[in-house]
Amino acid sequence: MEVQLTPAYMDKTLFLRLAKDYVDTLSQYDRQIRWDELSWGGSLLKDEFIMEDRTVQGFVITETVQFDFYPPILYITELYVVPEARKRGVGLATVKELMKKWNGDVYLYILDRNTEARIFWNVVEAELGWKRINRSEIQQEEGCELRIYQTE
Repeated sequence: MEVQLTPAYMDKTLFLRLAKDYVDTLSQYDRQIRWDELSWGGSLLKDEFIMEDRTVQGFVITETVQFDFYPPILYITELYVVPEARKRGVGLATVKELMKKWNGDVYLYILDRNTEARIFWNVVEAELGWKRINRSEIQQEEGCELRIYQTE
């Protein structure tokens, strides 16, 4: 399966609708997560739609982070695939597409109670041969599992 990533600013209304659906999904795992359009409306991060056959199948948000004395690292802040496109390889194809443009370590957080996300990232880890590593400059967040991957 192939996907393309296109800038989400092309359709801000659609992006905000998908972001609200995503937040509603996350709130099932953590009741403190609430929809706030302002936190999604002016992001300085890289927001991209996941496109398959010219249809939006979700979005991914990334940020390149630079820490003192360490090489840059890609932070996958959010990855959302619409329910009807799940379990078809869209998420994995999205991560593969991101990796075409990145050659280095990756990190992300998974909500502790989000079993589906944990399973998904286990599949990504196995499929792409990523190895989990520790990097002291990245702090654990409460209620989340921190995963840092060496992708090379």
